[in-house]
Amino acid sequence: MRAGKRVRNESVDTELLTRTSWVDAGVAYKQIKKGKADGNTCALWLRWHLQKYLFKIGCFLQLHCGKVLFLGLLSLSLCCIGLKEAKIETNVENLWVEEDGRLEEELKYTRNTVGEGTGTTSQLVVQTPKRGTNILTVESFQYHLETLRKVSEIEIDLFEVTWKFHDICYLPEFPEFESSLDQIVAEILPCVIVTPLDCFWDGAKLLGPDHAVYADIGLPPIMWTNLDPIGMVSYFKRQYPTMTGVQAMEDMMNKSGISTGYLEKPCLDPHESQCPRTAPNHDSGQAPDIGAELTNGCHGFAAKYMHWHEDLIVGGVTKNKTGHIVRAEALQSIIQLMGHQSLYDYWTNHYKTHSIDWTPDKAKAVLEAWQRKFTEVVKSSANGSVADDIYAFSATSLTDIMKEFSSVSVIRITFGYILMLFYACVSLLRWNNAVQSQSGIGIAGVILVALSVAAGLGICSLLGIVFNASTTQIVPFLALGLGVDDMFLIAHTYSENAMNKHIPLADQTGACLKRTGVSVLLTSVTNMLAFFSASIIPIPALRAFSLQAGILTFFNLVSVLLLFPAICSWDLIRKDNKRVDIFCCFQSYADTKDTVIELQPRPQSEYDSRQNDREDRSPPRYSVHPPTYSPSPPPSYSSVVMHQTVAQTDADGAHATTNLAPSSTNLPANEGVFVARPTPLCSVCPSTTSSQQCLTPNDDITCKEKFAHLQRRCLSSTLTTIARNMYAPFLKKSYVKVFSVLAFIIFLSICTFGATKVKDGLDLTDVVPKDTHEYKFLEAQSEYFGFYNVYMITKDGFDYPNGQRLLTQYHRSFQRIGSIVKREDGSLPNFWLDLFRQWLQDLQKAYDTEILDGRISKDRWNGNASDNGILAFKLLAQTGDVDNPVDITRIPSSRLIDSEGIISPDGFYNYLTAWVSNDALAYASSQADFHPRPSTWYHDPQDFDYKVPKAQPLVYTQLPFYLTDQSNTEIIINTIKAIRDICDDFADKGLPNYPSGEPFTYWEQYIHLRFYLAIAILCVLMVTFVVLTIVLMNPWLASIIVVFLTMMVVELFGIMGLGDIKLSAVPAVILIVSVGIGVEFTVHVSVAFLTAIGSRNKRTTVSIQHTFAPVIHGAISTLLGIVMLVGAEFEFIVKYFFNVLACLVIIGVLNGLLLLPVVLSLLGPPGEVRPKDNPDRLATPSPQASPKPKKKPVRATRSSRRLYPRVPSDISLTTITEEPTQYSSHEIVVEPEVLVETTTVPIDGRGASNNSSTSTSRNNTPPDSMASTPKAHHVTRVKATATVKVEVHTPIPGSVENVDHDHIYKSKRRKLRELDSSDSDSSTKMRVIGTSIVVLMQYFVQKKSFIYDSTKQYSNWLCE
Repeated sequence: MRAGKRVRNESVDTELLTRTSWVDAGVAYKQIKKGKADGNTCALWLRWHLQKYLFKIGCFLQLHCGKVLFLGLLSLSLCCIGLKEAKIETNVENLWVEEDGRLEEELKYTRNTVGEGTGTTSQLVVQTPKRGTNILTVESFQYHLETLRKVSEIEIDLFEVTWKFHDICYLPEFPEFESSLDQIVAEILPCVIVTPLDCFWDGAKLLGPDHAVYADIGLPPIMWTNLDPIGMVSYFKRQYPTMTGVQAMEDMMNKSGISTGYLEKPCLDPHESQCPRTAPNHDSGQAPDIGAELTNGCHGFAAKYMHWHEDLIVGGVTKNKTGHIVRAEALQSIIQLMGHQSLYDYWTNHYKTHSIDWTPDKAKAVLEAWQRKFTEVVKSSANGSVADDIYAFSATSLTDIMKEFSSVSVIRITFGYILMLFYACVSLLRWNNAVQSQSGIGIAGVILVALSVAAGLGICSLLGIVFNASTTQIVPFLALGLGVDDMFLIAHTYSENAMNKHIPLADQTGACLKRTGVSVLLTSVTNMLAFFSASIIPIPALRAFSLQAGILTFFNLVSVLLLFPAICSWDLIRKDNKRVDIFCCFQSYADTKDTVIELQPRPQSEYDSRQNDREDRSPPRYSVHPPTYSPSPPPSYSSVVMHQTVAQTDADGAHATTNLAPSSTNLPANEGVFVARPTPLCSVCPSTTSSQQCLTPNDDITCKEKFAHLQRRCLSSTLTTIARNMYAPFLKKSYVKVFSVLAFIIFLSICTFGATKVKDGLDLTDVVPKDTHEYKFLEAQSEYFGFYNVYMITKDGFDYPNGQRLLTQYHRSFQRIGSIVKREDGSLPNFWLDLFRQWLQDLQKAYDTEILDGRISKDRWNGNASDNGILAFKLLAQTGDVDNPVDITRIPSSRLIDSEGIISPDGFYNYLTAWVSNDALAYASSQADFHPRPSTWYHDPQDFDYKVPKAQPLVYTQLPFYLTDQSNTEIIINTIKAIRDICDDFADKGLPNYPSGEPFTYWEQYIHLRFYLAIAILCVLMVTFVVLTIVLMNPWLASIIVVFLTMMVVELFGIMGLGDIKLSAVPAVILIVSVGIGVEFTVHVSVAFLTAIGSRNKRTTVSIQHTFAPVIHGAISTLLGIVMLVGAEFEFIVKYFFNVLACLVIIGVLNGLLLLPVVLSLLGPPGEVRPKDNPDRLATPSPQASPKPKKKPVRATRSSRRLYPRVPSDISLTTITEEPTQYSSHEIVVEPEVLVETTTVPIDGRGASNNSSTSTSRNNTPPDSMASTPKAHHVTRVKATATVKVEVHTPIPGSVENVDHDHIYKSKRRKLRELDSSDSDSSTKMRVIGTSIVVLMQYFVQKKSFIYDSTKQYSNWLCE
């Protein structure tokens, strides 16, 4: 048949009668309207119109396949260009902080008020012992010291500038005293390092400075190892009694606890030459009791403000009865660096940055470069003489881990896709038929889906949807899996249709889309809308994933529904040209059907001579011109009629059927006859079923032939044959159904229990690859310390001067948080208001003392007044009124702070300015970080200007706390909830506040994650239900599908709990994905069940037969796509991606192909079409009436025989329709049931008969294929008894030469009415008997040349 020409088939497709709405919903709809069946007309009407448009699209694609492919691939390629704009987001705040939520508002307030990169960042060093459990040894501490010294010596060259540790570390603020000491202090001011070494003199080695400071005052070169700060100030005071600021500096040091520095602390090695004589163990020469020194923590150089609690610096502690540390398992040091914004501000307008265009981004680059080198230095500091491990971790380490985790593994994705390509090639390969094989379209389909995934991601990039770990690790495999599922379904249907003789070649693609398009549309639209609806989740990472998954589903739908059918159409051309699969340049000369019969042109005389040697058992032969019959009864056909038969196998090799061979006299001269190949029949006969048999006795089959037979069976076996012959019958058994339901009830119960065991959280150790430096650090840090900095932020809108009591209560309320580090007496460390109050109390005390001593009067101070007394006098004169800022008259009656500790509200902001500038060390240690920052104002006792600048009202302050023992997510979440409760309570009391810190940024998402996950899944399920209900018009089936999807989510969630997989954003995404993947596993089976005709069991069997193969192929291909994740270096990817996705696919297969068919067979809804006469099939649709005859003169030929042109006419397996009206005077619709008995008689070359074998088969379908006989010819006697239901439609009389098919199509409705009316004019019983004879002859004869003449003779007799 020519590809471009469409020919009408007169016979009816079997699937049209048993899967009517699947094949053609319009036929089902019309049958219901005629009253021949019941059903869901609304659903059929909708599917009918969808199928009509899909059929037109398919025919268009087949006609223009090359153009469509070119334009489609070009469009997808252009979309891929958008990948150049792809951005991967690794900032946790931008990924997991709820959009427009409380935390986002808090972070936004912080950024807008303070700016990004302010404050400090912490770099951690953790040391643990390799052997034993006690790290409290001199060797371990010296190893720790040596590592930190190497860190303090790190230098980097960036932007043509050398950056040292001292250039970027956090330096405590120190007041300026306008004396020569300021320069010395600036050079020796150390970086802040929280370390257990501060308990010993050796800790001074970390403070520097890099080079000794020389002061021309008679002191030796100054280093912290020999510095006595208070002694140095006293020396200056004695040497230069008139030097200004010395007394103030001395007072500040005494108040800050800066005394003798480290000179009075024990030395780790008292025999060291530099160990000071003032060290407690210098004279004794004994090693210090390290545990006793670490008890209650250590102090920095400013003891009052730098107290390092023991929980911060030593872990795994064991104490004796007296509370002293006797054993420890870990040491920790914290190195403070400036934030990048603070670093930028510090070096702005400095000579060091004048020539490099200094920007915040460059400051950030400097910090990141130093932090990376810091990690490398600690890694390389291994000391073979010390059996300890030491690890480092910086802020950049976490960023680098997130970047590496979020990066796209091209190798992994490539290998996954290659595996999927290989599977698509193998699964669609037909080993025994290179022409009918479909490996090429399988490979092309996978490549097409991969290209559509890339194109979809490119569009997402252009739309500004950023990538993250979820999208880079899940989306490529998810989208490919969903797309390949639909591709396999279309390929499977395409393969079935290719073997269906009722579908013309020109309609193959249209018929394929007509059957599968609705199902593909349903699953894809459901998934697409489900993913889009899940984007209501306010978490950015989940929202981005949902949007990307929805867009990729749309691209897959377009590619699979438009471009892949074009590929199949191109493949049809290859098959039509008999070209080999994949290697289409080579043509195959083998028959496309695996038969052993050849039809070869032979001379008629040669065939007649062979026929004469056989027993004449052919039907009565007729001359060229039919004889004229007189009106008499028809001849008797009760006797057994003998015919020659030939056997033929189906294309799949699974069935063998026997047909009659035509008589030679009924064949034109140019027709071939059937001859046998020299190959023995037993070596190629594949039939093994009871109703199919070889024509050669079994005794002649050798082992070699049996092996060849078995090999052919294996090569011809497919998933479809397994489903039809084994799996579907297995599921129909009652005990299988009972066992399946009970097993799934038990499994669901276990999973429900497991769901209660799922814990929230995602530990950083899960994200970092094992056996890495970072993993070991995180493991040790989490086990021994669990240390985090948190801040309580107070905002604007609060009256700080008059709300001091509430602010103090707010601070004290955190006393009940057990994980907050406290002082030895159990109290909280002082916050800024406490330090501010203490400073004012000291000033007030000095003023009161000097008032009594007469050094200060009511209106002035004397020359012997102290600096503190004079400063108090000035502060008491502040009114807080900008118009009248100073009032000396109020000094006697005013106090800086009252008896209850309340600072005078009038002068609060004036006092604040003075405190920040003149007690800078206390302000720095408070980490208050006031915004707006009070202006700088240094007190000068010689200055008689009483006015102190008033600070602006505060809009941002910090209360710092240290959290410890935060070892797992559950503890952290409980701590977050407790802190949040306090913050919310005081917010209700009028103090606007919120917490800040890494625990809240990283872990607060888990507080509401379950709620948002439930909302997302609920939305997806609701959308799925609505879409299925609208498209299928069957809420019953939609409810069953939604229940199964819910079960799959619960089962997957339970497996997570049983597998110790914590609930975090990534498993939450996969749980949402499970609904989409579940749709692929359930909807195809459900739609196949709904569109089939028959009982629930039969419809279940039909659905399994037609969906088992594509569903299994889709599942295996998805598993192959993710199998490469097993080799990922991140255990998190294996545990949270591969394990969960693999479990999801397995759960989907078990639910979709095991439990769902069982439930449908028990509780499934009625079919869309329910015939009234026969519950297992639809009544045969009435054929079209004969068209109006058209006369056409017949050209005279040399032969007197009348020639009848041939038209295609196929005999249906279930329905026989009379030959076209050119050759028949009646249209006959038959539903036969035939009993066939065959007797095979081998005949040797002389015509002698040997033994015979007899078999009987009862069929509802006639044979449609052939097989050959061996060399020793066989004659098969056939006895056929038929029970026939006949409908005779009388056409317009006359001879018809040509058929106007267009006229037939246009007058279809009129013809149907004529056919209905003609049913009432039934023929006589004799006419029915004669017609039945004609039907039987058509039933057993394949070649039309045999029946034309005979049918004409009988028809003439019947008419007479």
